[in-house]
Amino acid sequence: MMTAKIKYGILGLCMVLITSCDSILDVDVPDNLVHDEFWQNRDQVYSSLIGLYTSLHSNLNSYHVWGDVRSSAYAPGTGDAFNNSYGQFMSHDIYPTNGLLSWASVYRSITWINSFIKNAPSALDRDNTFSPAELRSMMGEAHALRALNYFYLVRAFKEVPIINEPYESDNQKFDTSPSSEEAVLDFIESDLQRALDDAPEGFDNVSNRFGRITKNAVRALWADVKLWRNDYAGCITLCEQLEAQYAGSLVGPLAWYTIFNPGNSNESIFEYQYSQLGPVSPLYNWFAYASRGDTNGERYLANSANLSVNAQEILYPPVLPGYVTSDTIRLRSFAMLGASGISNGYGAAAEIYKFIGTAPYQVSYRPGNARTANYIFYRYREVLFMKAEAYAMLNRYPEAEQLINIVRERCNIPPLLPGESGEGTEFMARLLMEREFELGFEGKEWFAAVRIGRRPGYEGVLLEKSATNNSMGRSYQVIRARLLDKESWFLPYHLTEVENNPQLDQKPFYRNK
Repeated sequence: MMTAKIKYGILGLCMVLITSCDSILDVDVPDNLVHDEFWQNRDQVYSSLIGLYTSLHSNLNSYHVWGDVRSSAYAPGTGDAFNNSYGQFMSHDIYPTNGLLSWASVYRSITWINSFIKNAPSALDRDNTFSPAELRSMMGEAHALRALNYFYLVRAFKEVPIINEPYESDNQKFDTSPSSEEAVLDFIESDLQRALDDAPEGFDNVSNRFGRITKNAVRALWADVKLWRNDYAGCITLCEQLEAQYAGSLVGPLAWYTIFNPGNSNESIFEYQYSQLGPVSPLYNWFAYASRGDTNGERYLANSANLSVNAQEILYPPVLPGYVTSDTIRLRSFAMLGASGISNGYGAAAEIYKFIGTAPYQVSYRPGNARTANYIFYRYREVLFMKAEAYAMLNRYPEAEQLINIVRERCNIPPLLPGESGEGTEFMARLLMEREFELGFEGKEWFAAVRIGRRPGYEGVLLEKSATNNSMGRSYQVIRARLLDKESWFLPYHLTEVENNPQLDQKPFYRNK
């Protein structure tokens, strides 16, 4: 029975991947787990909730590829983990047969969330120790996680099916035709309203405080959604709610590496948690340089041509042995001298250090038993950038510049002079550069470029940034031509999905590929 398989899968994930002292880990998993037997008590509901979080681990590669790898910061890695599927993303020449387009894992997570939302309330009548308040809090988390999954889907593919019921029987009829972007975003916002109403304010446990959905995580996600929809006032309101709690929390210039090691810094809002007892963080094998011999081969390097073009800042500290003089503190957060000038067959590249080291300003890599870098979904710096973008779109450039300067000053980088960032497309190009220095390789810079480029008159910001110094050796003219049609900024449906779903027609831009 499909329902039983889904429930067993959730509990199985919880048992294998979560390292909590909660007694739920001692719950037996019956051999013949069926619907009526499962939703009996608070512990079973809690185990299912944790399963929703563990399912994110399987989605991180998709999230990252869809949201970041097409940005101009990436270069091919030299390891076996880089292949033609990733190369298609970097060269902006994506075919429907590309396996990285598969959304199966993301929809599997959504199906589990749907099952939780439908069935968890039934445990209230069966377990008098399970309070309505605790259920409501868990339901808020589930609605936010569903919104998160759909937000990745809609930014990547634009039109996607909305599935809001669990798969429980082969006799069920689902509408699997793609819904419009606006309909998907409306659905996301309805989930986020429920999440903001019901999600917990926070947790005492550190890993839960930053690794589970809280009201602040909902606010950050919702601000991102509002900005995607060009609802600038709505974005600013949510950012201000976060500012009220996070103002002054930015990590200082000499402590910046604590954002990544050990993680869960003062400016953290939501991070996927890794520990020595759970699954290995994927970040190490994505970014670790293969020549050291302690990895199967990194997938990504930094496009040092574009990073050096943009590195116009002064040094801080002034001179440190082991670093090239063109480095800045922000550039050094993902490029080490020991790995600069790496040849990957296309040109010079640099190692992305911030996820794989133990400390700044020295070559000190994480040992094999400490590859636990969290995957950061939101931190306060991004909130400031989102608010700055919204201010700029409302022609409030001085206020936008002030927000950028808050970030710069926490890096000991001189503030921008009044008006230095310009207006219109000039400001947005500057904003993307500032974002990339701070948030580079954290998973959303392609989405940020698309968000800006879609606005009337701003398409040149994305085209110029994407076509300059392509890391796959494609010419400026070739990349620009591939991206002139804005539909190319969104992904095709995977060929298997189109073949298996008669309600899903391939997008016109990709039909001849």
